[in-house]
Amino acid sequence: MRTVDIHSDCENLNTLMYKLNIEFKFARREPDKLLCLIVGYGSNGGSHKIRNNVIMLLDEYKNSNRIKDYILGSDIDIFNSKYQSFLGKDKIPVEFKNRVNPGVILVYL
Repeated sequence: MRTVDIHSDCENLNTLMYKLNIEFKFARREPDKLLCLIVGYGSNGGSHKIRNNVIMLLDEYKNSNRIKDYILGSDIDIFNSKYQSFLGKDKIPVEFKNRVNPGVILVYL
């Protein structure tokens, strides 16, 4: 699984979109087709804006079939309906299943 820290790198939406498109290309080459985006959990600083923009872009990408699915780190729980419907749940590493991390988003390409 490829991991990218968007939280510290992107200043605006154009930079974010550019970086996501590049990272999608690299992650598609990985055997598991899973990308971990570190977006921060939005409690302070400006990370809530980054997180909200990433979620908005991922919704758009999912609706236009550019990605298969995504899940927030806080939704990775076997009893959560979002986790149950996540298309790449069998590819999620064990360390993500054992500890909830609201600062990440997993994208299944």
